[in-house]
Amino acid sequence: MNLKVFFSILMGLNLGVIFMNIPPAMDELMLLYGVSYTRISVLLSALLWSHALMQIPAGMMTDHFGTKRTLAASLILMGFGNLVPAFLPDFELAVFGRVATGIGTGLSVASTMKMVAVHAPGGRIGMYQSFFGGFFSLGSIVSFLVIPQLAASGWQWIYVLPGTISFPMLAMLPALGLESEAPKPFSPLGLGRALGLREGWLLGLCHALSFGSMLNLGNWIPSLLAELSREGIAAGFAWGGALVMLTSGIGRLSGGFVLLKVSSFRVVAGSLAILSVLFLGLFLIRSPLPAICLALLASWFASINFGAIFHLAAKATLSDSYATLFGFINFLANLGAILFTLTFGMVKDATGSFTWGFLILALLSSAAFFLNIKELRIK
Repeated sequence: MNLKVFFSILMGLNLGVIFMNIPPAMDELMLLYGVSYTRISVLLSALLWSHALMQIPAGMMTDHFGTKRTLAASLILMGFGNLVPAFLPDFELAVFGRVATGIGTGLSVASTMKMVAVHAPGGRIGMYQSFFGGFFSLGSIVSFLVIPQLAASGWQWIYVLPGTISFPMLAMLPALGLESEAPKPFSPLGLGRALGLREGWLLGLCHALSFGSMLNLGNWIPSLLAELSREGIAAGFAWGGALVMLTSGIGRLSGGFVLLKVSSFRVVAGSLAILSVLFLGLFLIRSPLPAICLALLASWFASINFGAIFHLAAKATLSDSYATLFGFINFLANLGAILFTLTFGMVKDATGSFTWGFLILALLSSAAFFLNIKELRIK
């Protein structure tokens, strides 16, 4: 296998472990730090905030400083940010570590995607980008399956496992043979054009509801199942989060095949319509088995439109603005993931149930569907 492709697959796995190391051990960390669901949602979203804010700057930095340097910086930050919270059981230190980790993950996505785009064997960029995205979900499954076992030997393992993965990858960098690109000037006009595109905002809203809801299903489904079963703790239902992330990975990969028969616009609009119904079902259901079935369906429909969203984005602008527009859409998606994470934590504390959060997602998905039917004219 091409070493760069292998490295991108490892990066996808690494990111999946990092993004989902907290949810499988949420109960242990709430007891360790003495915090509520609202406060633990701050820890969950701390990485998402910094990751989201890095989306646009990370693309510019990758172009300016080169792929190899940006990858090195990202791996150092991800390793450092995860290991720091393992030293002391301090909530503020943990939040600081997650912020540093989020800066690293933001840099890693931009630099890895550029590396794949430039060096994809046979020019099959889309296929290898799909591998990168799909293995993110597989890495998330590793967290759900392994972290609860390791945490039984000490809470530090919640951070040590994701913290140590980055350093072997850092040692691999010299063997990749990445050329040192010459620094390039930034292009603020590209960002200005992206911010002025109606399609960018609409597709960003779609991606926020898709990526944001998928990530929150992974974050909260173990806690939701524990709530609905009225017994046990979230760690006992970590398998639910693993299934959600596995379904998401399959959804992203299968979305490319769906586009062979269905237009991008119909994939995006149709997935939003179905998500609104599934989220309404999750609001109404009060039993674990139907809830996990609906969650898996929601995860799949929230993931099949990944390629369709960025296909529509590419048709909305010129090639010299692709990266900037993609970064802007990813920024909005991560912002949605953050807001949904905080919303679910606050809803749980205010009402005693996670289900009201799904009513909010159902209403937003319906609104996004009608907005796109009315406003988005790209086919």
